[in-house]
Amino acid sequence: MKIVHLLLLLGSLCLNAHAADYPTNTPFADRYPPDTITNAQRAREVIQAYEHEKDLWDDWYEAEKKACYRNFFVTYCLDSVREERYTHIQEARQVWLVARDFLRKERSDEAVKTRKENEAKQAAKNERIEAEAAERAKAKKKQPVKTTPSSRKPAEARPDRTLSAEEEKANEEAFEQKQIKHQERVAEQEEKAPTPPSETEQERIDERAKRRAEAEKRKIENIRKREAKAAEYERQLKLREEQKAQGLVNQLNP
Repeated sequence: MKIVHLLLLLGSLCLNAHAADYPTNTPFADRYPPDTITNAQRAREVIQAYEHEKDLWDDWYEAEKKACYRNFFVTYCLDSVREERYTHIQEARQVWLVARDFLRKERSDEAVKTRKENEAKQAAKNERIEAEAAERAKAKKKQPVKTTPSSRKPAEARPDRTLSAEEEKANEEAFEQKQIKHQERVAEQEEKAPTPPSETEQERIDERAKRRAEAEKRKIENIRKREAKAAEYERQLKLREEQKAQGLVNQLNP
């Protein structure tokens, strides 16, 4: 009977051997509630605190392992301190996961925002280039046709050769093909854009459909722009032919 009491006493000493010197008695979730993670600074603070928490429990575990080897029930003591460490770290990890997902979503939103800003800048740049080209064409059209003998010299005698109608049309077609390829690359990048980890499957499907609709809308707008430019090109070509015919008549009339 005395041996049984002695074993029970040794067992209780083993159970209490590692219960006094915990790194902290307050759960991690109470010190860093998940609902307080509402900005990136708080999320980074929680992640840093979690790493420190793991280090504390690892140090505690190593110290307790050494103490277990001085107890009677060594295996039971080692299993107990190992389970204690695992439980506390897993509780802290649940809060860490919330902070990690918050930062991932913020980075994803920032990437989408940056891409849209770059697209808006590129669209504004393209519009400015087209407007400048239209202004130059308009100014060139308003220049009066000279009837002096110097203007009747053949074109090859001038130092600056003007492009022929075929060359200008080829340049227009090359530019249009370049714009089409650019829009296709933008649409492809939007299809491959990462989605925030917290989105549901239906939200990801809706986001892809929205991006496809926006890409289709831009494609239709580009087609309309190309049609308008083609019409303007045909009009300018017709006007140029009329001006050439008028110049020929002036040369024939003494």
